[in-house]
Amino acid sequence: MAKRLWAGLDVGVETTSICVINDAGEVVHDAVCPTKVTDVHRELAGLRRLRFARVSLEAGVGTALARGLRNFGYSVDIYETRQLSKFLRVRQNKTDAGDANGIAQAGRLGTRIVSKVYLKSLECQSLASRLSIRRHLVRTRVRTINMLCRQIEQFGGRIRNSRKGKDLRLKVEQQIRELFGKASSPLVEQLRSLLDQCEALCAWQEEIDKDLHRLAHEDELCCRLMQIPGVGPICALTFRGAIGEPDRFQNNAAVGCYFGLTPRLHQSGLTSRMGRISKRGNKAARALLVQAGVHFMRASRTDIELHAWASRIEQRRGRGRARVALARKLAVVMLAIWKSGQDYQPKLIEAA
Repeated sequence: MAKRLWAGLDVGVETTSICVINDAGEVVHDAVCPTKVTDVHRELAGLRRLRFARVSLEAGVGTALARGLRNFGYSVDIYETRQLSKFLRVRQNKTDAGDANGIAQAGRLGTRIVSKVYLKSLECQSLASRLSIRRHLVRTRVRTINMLCRQIEQFGGRIRNSRKGKDLRLKVEQQIRELFGKASSPLVEQLRSLLDQCEALCAWQEEIDKDLHRLAHEDELCCRLMQIPGVGPICALTFRGAIGEPDRFQNNAAVGCYFGLTPRLHQSGLTSRMGRISKRGNKAARALLVQAGVHFMRASRTDIELHAWASRIEQRRGRGRARVALARKLAVVMLAIWKSGQDYQPKLIEAA
């Protein structure tokens, strides 16, 4: 029987530390090479020919490296960062070589303990990047407009309904004339420059939103997901990009845990306590699902079982918990629609 080898990669921006161990945990090979697929393959190719090996690395900057190694035929495992960091923390000193050895040991011992991360396709990765850029743009736009409004308020002015970005220049110019008159000053010039930046950010976001909305309406799956009241184009695209492959969930209910929408359980002896939701997984998808739950309660019919179920939870536990529970249910429904290939068909309450 051939002995197995485990390779741990501590991936950095410029260099990668490699440590290969055997069944007994003994170091067989260690090296440092540039963070390129060809260089890492050169270090592991000879060992792979001798005995079967699995490559382990941490989620994050090593995503492209993991995809390239799989194209070379390696069996690559990607481990969740927070859990793996606790596994590596038992060492007294933190070094790149020590982390590579610890990652290899995690691959040998902690396969069932440390959670693995699903490696998405290039299509899903591209979609996720586009959505991340949009979120960054929205945050920058909001901060810039708020900065402009706060500076004008310092001099007694007020800009109403500034978050929508409509007629922003007209409102700001009116306030500048009222506060500073027609005379130019360094402050007025900077306020107008900030205004130009706000308009550019609004125009850029509008262009990105049009592109993403067109993409969602051209995608057959997103069109079926948007049949659910409250689920819009951005929510459908985010859900698609976060899941990637629906068949990796054997149980549809597991998607709630995947997005961190299930409560934590603390059990010790006679104590068993359910806490708040874990908030693991994709933060943007979780926030959009909760927002979809809010719109679902406003837009859907009251004779739908899901609406009545959420209303009963709201009466017992409050609106916040009801919206989170509804978000978890919507994630399960969306995954079921994806797997079945069917349209959204709400179940109505049977008449008494």
